[in-house]
Amino acid sequence: MDGIRLGSGRAGGPIGTATIVYVAPDDADISLGVVRGGLEAACGNEWGSLPRRLDDKLTPGTQLMLQRPRQQVFEGRRLVVHSSGPKLVRLVPAPGERADLFGGTSGAVAFSGTTPVAMVLKASSANEALAMRMDSVMTLVGQILEARPTGPAPEVAKDAKDVDRIVTLPQGDPLDAVSWSAHPVDDAVDPAAMLAEEGAWIFQLGPEPVHLTLRLARTDRLSRIRLRTAVGTGSAIPREIGIVTDSSTDAARPRPSSIPAPEMTPDGEFDLRIGERFAHTVTITIRSSWGGASPVRLDAVSID
Repeated sequence: MDGIRLGSGRAGGPIGTATIVYVAPDDADISLGVVRGGLEAACGNEWGSLPRRLDDKLTPGTQLMLQRPRQQVFEGRRLVVHSSGPKLVRLVPAPGERADLFGGTSGAVAFSGTTPVAMVLKASSANEALAMRMDSVMTLVGQILEARPTGPAPEVAKDAKDVDRIVTLPQGDPLDAVSWSAHPVDDAVDPAAMLAEEGAWIFQLGPEPVHLTLRLARTDRLSRIRLRTAVGTGSAIPREIGIVTDSSTDAARPRPSSIPAPEMTPDGEFDLRIGERFAHTVTITIRSSWGGASPVRLDAVSID
């Protein structure tokens, strides 16, 4: 699930690692991973460009091009749709092509022109391969990439590791937890104890965002804000993050300043570097979670 080594099929091509952050339900054989390293730049099509409906491109007799890594190159092989269902398609070699769909075919992608339309799950023989339609893949993976809570967030199954597993960050400037808008769930700690590395702050997240205000105890400036969440614990990962700094020491005369912030990645990393600015307090707002699930977990905060 973590630290998976990846490499391209080309000699000297980019390499990297992946962390699996989501496994599709019902033995669908589809997982979602966050890729880091040199291979990150070679991830391919943007999510929004992938097809949502493929009924017209996967009718029996349609010719496709299979792309698969083979002997340190990407090999193209012409295939024909033998039969097509709502989730899976059966592919066979096109006339004149060799029957060699066994060995290394799993994971290969079939294209209609430049559009990816199916991903091979297995080749039961050299003469045929079973593939999942790309619109089905979109539906499965969209459960975590596209979910946004519109009402009470669905519960995430509680896991025995939920409270025990903790990730940390390098020590930053001393911080005090001033206020927070969500109580910790049973057995979890509040943000003050989280800053003391006594455990993770795990809280329910519904339609309203959750706020955490921190005070810089020994400095009045910052240039970097980092957050971390442990994955694989049964709690959800924060997604949309808001950051507001306030340079005032007088609560009656605040001087808030919002900072554009990226999303936390699905593997629980948030790292915001900014030009140095004056600040007395920092308010972190968690607006959503990956998959729209709850409770949500935050393990560590570091400000430099």
